[in-house]
Amino acid sequence: MRQSICSSQVISRVGTLIARPAGFSLLVVGLLFSSNSSLLGQQPAPPAKPVADQPNANPAAPPKDDALDKIKELMTIEEAVNFRKTKLRKFDDLLRSGKISGNADKKLIAEGARYELYLMTMKQNPHKPAEKTDLKKLRLNILRDIQFSGRVSGNSQARELYLAELTKRAEDLFNNHRLVRFNAVVLLSQLDLKDEDRRKKVKRTAYTLAYAPLVKIISSKTQPVELKIIAANGLGRIGRMGDPTNALRIKIVEAIIPELEQSQKEHSWYQRSLVDALGSLNITDNLARRPIVVNALLKTMSDPKRTWGVRSAAAYNLGKLPLKANSDIKLITYSIVDLTRKMVAAYNQNNNARFWKRCFWNVYLAFKPEFANQNNGLFKKQVNQTVVNDAYKQIIKPVATILQPGPAPKIPAETTKSMDNWLKKNLPKNFRVAPGQVKPPNQKVAEGN
Repeated sequence: MRQSICSSQVISRVGTLIARPAGFSLLVVGLLFSSNSSLLGQQPAPPAKPVADQPNANPAAPPKDDALDKIKELMTIEEAVNFRKTKLRKFDDLLRSGKISGNADKKLIAEGARYELYLMTMKQNPHKPAEKTDLKKLRLNILRDIQFSGRVSGNSQARELYLAELTKRAEDLFNNHRLVRFNAVVLLSQLDLKDEDRRKKVKRTAYTLAYAPLVKIISSKTQPVELKIIAANGLGRIGRMGDPTNALRIKIVEAIIPELEQSQKEHSWYQRSLVDALGSLNITDNLARRPIVVNALLKTMSDPKRTWGVRSAAAYNLGKLPLKANSDIKLITYSIVDLTRKMVAAYNQNNNARFWKRCFWNVYLAFKPEFANQNNGLFKKQVNQTVVNDAYKQIIKPVATILQPGPAPKIPAETTKSMDNWLKKNLPKNFRVAPGQVKPPNQKVAEGN
C-alpha cells in the first residue's frame, strides 16, 4: 500500500526515537554494571530511578530477600584449583571439538558447566587470589566458549549438551548475591544454539530451552525487578530468535499473562518487558483457540492504572501479532483509537513531557512498520484493511503533530472532535475478539470519553 505523506513525514521526523524502547533493557544492565562487575567488597548501589513516563507511577517492592546481599560460595578454592589443573584443558578441547563420544564426555561437560558457573559465586579469583571475581568476564568467557564449540568440525553435540547443563546449573545461582543472580539471568538470556553464518545462510538462533529458568524468575515473588526485566526480555528474544514449537509458545505466554495481570504496581519498565515478550512470541491463541494474547494486550491497553508508555506499548505489540481474518479488527482498531484519544487529552494538559513522543510513536507502529520489509503493523496483517485504514486516519493527525521535532503544539479541538465523533459512530456491537468467544471478564473498552 502506498504510504501517505503524513506517515512518511512521521518516519522521517522521528527516526531516532525507536532506539529508546530497545535501549531501556540496556539501561537496566547499566544499573549494576556501570564500571565493572567485581564481586568482593562491592555492594551494589540502589538502582537509579528512571524518569517516569507518566505521573504517579507506583513501583511496588517485592518481599525482602535477605540473600540478595549475601555471597554463597558453591565451590571451594581447592575444587576450583583442582579442576583447572586436572580437567580444564580436556574440557576446553572437548567443547571445541564439538563431538561427544560417550558417558565420560558427557560427565566432563557437566563438570565444566558447573565449574564455569560456580566460579561466579566465589569472592576471590581462585587462580589469582589477589584479584576479585569479575562476573562480567566470566560470563563473556562462557559465551565465547559456546561460539567456538564445534566451529571447525561442524559438530554441535558438545555445544548442545553444554547449553543444557548451563541452563540446569544456572538455577543454583538464583538464591545468591544479587550480582551473581543478575549475571546468571543475563547469561540465560544470551544463550544461542546457533551463530549467524551468512555464507551458509544460517540465522542466529536463541537457545529455546533457556525459557524454563527464565519463567521461574518472572513468576517468583521475591526476585528483584531488575532480574525480572532481563528474564522477560530473554523470553521475548526466544520468541523472536528461537525455534519453540507452537505448544511451547503457548506455555510461555500462559506464564507471562498472569504475571502481566498482577504487575500494575510493578515498575513500568517491567510491565513493558512483559508486554513486549507477549508481542514477540508470535501467537494469538491458546490450545482452546481462545485469543488470550490479544485479550491480555487489550486489557493492558485499556487499564487506566498503567502508564501511557505501557499502554501504548500494548498497542504496538498488538500490531506485531499474527492476526487473521477471524480476529475482531473493529474492536482492536477501536481500542487503539480510543487509547490515542485519551492520550491526546492527557497530552493537551501537559504537552511538555518528553515521554509523549515515544508513546505516540508506539501508536503509529501499531499500524505501520518502522521499515518497509518488516511484517509489523495492522496494515501488514490478514485483516479487513478498510477498517484498519479508517482507524489510521483518526490517529495519524495527532501522531504527526506530536512527533515533529522540538516542542509540539497542542492538538486542536477540530481533531479531537473528529476522533470523538468517530468513536461514537464506530462503537463495537460486541466486545469479543474472535467469533464464539465469551466477553473477557473485567475488560472495559471506553466509549470515546
